[in-house]
This record gives sequence, structure tokens and C-alpha cells, in this order.
Amino acid sequence: MKIDMVFDYEMGNDLASNIQELLSECFQEDFPKNRIYFKQLPHFRFVAFNEKNQLVGQVGIDFRVMNLNGNHIRVLGLIDLCAAQNIRSQGIGSMLLLEIEQFCSNRNIDVIC
Repeated sequence: MKIDMVFDYEMGNDLASNIQELLSECFQEDFPKNRIYFKQLPHFRFVAFNEKNQLVGQVGIDFRVMNLNGNHIRVLGLIDLCAAQNIRSQGIGSMLLLEIEQFCSNRNIDVIC
């Protein structure tokens, strides 16, 4: 399993098409057709590939600063975490979440949600 970090503004058409297919498969009729985000375009994503270099999972990442009782907090939001249906329950979601935790360590992030 290989996990890459990809910025949406640098993403090629092939990967975008694969992500759109995966999101449509996972969220079915609830997911808008012909786009790779539901409501908010992520700043970047972690994408998981199997040994044949096929996309098997993804999670979008959104970074925001929010006000909590007068305090500014830095929030890393997770968007559309999913894994291909034919290989669910094999730890892909857990691997993506671990990648996010590692990414956040030693960074100024207050909340992951």
C-alpha cells in the first residue's frame, strides 16, 4: 500500500477521474456527478494505491482557522474519507487516518475533525 499527498490544484486528469469514480462508488447517488468534492473542494488529499497502483482510498483535507469562545483554533477537517468497496475492512481507512495523525504531529493544529 502506498499513500501520497496530492494538492487538488496539481492533480492530473487521470487521478481526478479515478477519485470521482471512487467517490461515486462509495457514496452512490448522494454524490454529485462529474466532480471530485461534495460541498467543499479540499486543499489537498491523501490517496491510497494498492500494489498495482490502483486507487483504493482517499480522504480530502481542509484547513481552517475558527473562533471558539474568542480563541482562534486551527482545524484540520477530513472530507469524504472512503475506501473501495471490494477491499473494505482491510485497514485502508485506518492507514489514511494514521497518515493524517503523522502529518499533524509537530504542526500547529489544534483539532482534527
